[in-house]
Amino acid sequence: MSHPKLHHDFAFLETGPGRFVCGTGPFEALSAPPTDGRAAFYINDFELSDEAPWKVPATCFETADVRQLLPENGSTPLPAVEWHGLRDGAFREIYDQIQAAIEAGTLEKSVPVITEHGYLNGGDPAALLKAIHSAADDLCGYGFRIGDAGMVGATPEKLFHVHDGLLETMALAGTAPKHEAGDFLNDPKEIREHEFVAGYLVEKLSEIGEIEREIRSVMDLGSLVHFLSRIRVRLNEPAPDLDALIRLMHPTPALGAYPRGEGALQMLFEFRDRLKAPPHFGAPFGVLWQGEFRSVVAIRNVSWAGNDMFLPSGCGIIRESRFDREWRELALKRNSVKALLGV
Repeated sequence: MSHPKLHHDFAFLETGPGRFVCGTGPFEALSAPPTDGRAAFYINDFELSDEAPWKVPATCFETADVRQLLPENGSTPLPAVEWHGLRDGAFREIYDQIQAAIEAGTLEKSVPVITEHGYLNGGDPAALLKAIHSAADDLCGYGFRIGDAGMVGATPEKLFHVHDGLLETMALAGTAPKHEAGDFLNDPKEIREHEFVAGYLVEKLSEIGEIEREIRSVMDLGSLVHFLSRIRVRLNEPAPDLDALIRLMHPTPALGAYPRGEGALQMLFEFRDRLKAPPHFGAPFGVLWQGEFRSVVAIRNVSWAGNDMFLPSGCGIIRESRFDREWRELALKRNSVKALLGV
């Protein structure tokens, strides 16, 4: 194929092994998905506050080489980032607050997000997309750049894929370092954390269709392992529209709070604000392309605004959690992103 017309603004999502749907700007922002057959990316923040989250690209194409979004097929220099490190004080305060809410019976799980900040000393953050090709098969590459801000990552968590009246999703929760995989299989804390997510999805999705849940398995990402339950739903007619599905499912307890009442979500939003989580971290990110909609949960990423760089990670806090293990898990997740993207 000929080289696509380049534009500063872009978005991309991996839709299958080595297959990317890419869009280049300028983007037209719509409040609902287009009904005229045009492709559109869904780009919103965690609180779903963008009233026009459907971004229709000027040009859209499918490719095996996402580097086509960069000038000269990827010769753009990689970013040089000076990371500032993290201290645990602010996170410890919120960890204690969550445990107090759990003890009081108002909460069973919440997922705080901490962010390592950095400064861009040179290069181009968009060039991070060049690393996506080396990601593990179970990771899904995605990203965007609009203006002086953007995000590039490779997430293990699919939100949902809708096609031919079928919705496919997953519960992905429960985490351990690879060398502890043997103990992980029978760890009651990790199993319980996973079942919060799986149970929530089964309960919510049973309202809109016929559910099939696969047996719990393990996703092996090299340095980390996660519990995984795949879920399929044959949607009732008339099927909910895409915006309704997104609001039904996001945030799942994998990145949100359980039970998912307004009070628990407001507390979660407050935690994210206090810990300065980037607004797009953990948000739905998707693409409507050729009649199918695929979306992921925007985790395991680096984002930027001007010269400010952000590397967030989150962890699920439940009654059985222990502070030191959660702090270690947060670092493991950030380090896996640094290793993948080369920052």
